[in-house]
Amino acid sequence: MLFGVRQGDSDIFVVSHPTEAQKGNSSIFVSSQPAEANIIASTAWPETYAVAEAKFFQHIARQMPCQSLHLKCLQVFTYILRGTGFSSSTWKTVVMHVLTTVPLSRWRRREFAQRLWDIMAYLRRCLHLKHLEHFVLGNGRLPAEISLPPAMRRLQPLNLFEHLARDPAAHLEALQAYGRLRFRLRTLLSSY
Repeated sequence: MLFGVRQGDSDIFVVSHPTEAQKGNSSIFVSSQPAEANIIASTAWPETYAVAEAKFFQHIARQMPCQSLHLKCLQVFTYILRGTGFSSSTWKTVVMHVLTTVPLSRWRRREFAQRLWDIMAYLRRCLHLKHLEHFVLGNGRLPAEISLPPAMRRLQPLNLFEHLARDPAAHLEALQAYGRLRFRLRTLLSSY
């Protein structure tokens, strides 16, 4: 469980995140401050968009012909992601983008395999462009029910694949991981 602080009346929070010293992964933390001050001072407070993302998924589920199909897509990729180098956060972002580009009427059970391939195609395009936009920051297509500070709606979206543009070796590795993931998906779907 993490301690979180809401930013104004938005769906964005900052959460407590222990540093390596608190996790016990580094040398003993020594300070002249009382122990309570050490914990607060040595805690990072990153922003989290988890509440905004959950509200987006709830919004989508209310409109979908098959309410859980998008979640089943996430489950399939979570299953086949192990060892590929892609994080579940990357997949969640890709799926959220695909949910805003493929009409919701086309998310039916009989189209499950096609939606999985749509997600893969979106990832392939992002990898070739070395560009995957953050889903919440600067996204003008977010439903109004997701509360963001006004400045966050006007931001330029962050490129989550910026490191691929700077590091050709990382880009090559990501393309190879995509190939392995594509093979795993094809194998999985052929067994059905």
